[in-house]
Amino acid sequence: MMRRFTDRTVPWRWVFGLPIAAAAVHIIATLAAVTDQRASAYTQLSALLKPNTMTVLDPVLPGQQPLPFLTSDVRYAMCPFSTSTGSVRVTAQLPDTGWSVGVLRADGSSAYFASAAPGRRTAIALTIVPDDTRFLGLTPQARGRVVDAGPQLSVAAADGLVVIRAPDKGPAYDGLASSTLAQASCTIARD
Repeated sequence: MMRRFTDRTVPWRWVFGLPIAAAAVHIIATLAAVTDQRASAYTQLSALLKPNTMTVLDPVLPGQQPLPFLTSDVRYAMCPFSTSTGSVRVTAQLPDTGWSVGVLRADGSSAYFASAAPGRRTAIALTIVPDDTRFLGLTPQARGRVVDAGPQLSVAAADGLVVIRAPDKGPAYDGLASSTLAQASCTIARD
């Protein structure tokens, strides 16, 4: 005897309710994953690197990357920064095409990016200020001091990473890349 399905044996509420519930769980999980920063680049590197100090990383080798997806054809200098104790000054030289500097907030969003101009050395001088309304004191110019540096750019961010990228052009250029990366600085402003 063959059993027939009738309206009473098919749970229509479940048939329509399960896909809607699955879609809701998927949307909630996706939105929660975006806000989860336990494994962010900032979290990982701030545990490995000294804060507010530019560190030139060793060349990237397979299986020895400090972060996933760092390429081996680029040299890196990184600085995890925090403006909780004051502004952070960043200086860097970008000597040739392919060099770049970026300031990333702790959530991964970009606060600043610059790349070298072709055929021209690019000097970067910027100040990262807290992104709130704290009074940080008077500028050196307001206190009557003469400032010999060119105009500086201010970027608002509380925490994050400064990343300098230098193309790895081979052994003949290793000295230039290493020395230029080593000259970059990321320090708390003391004036």
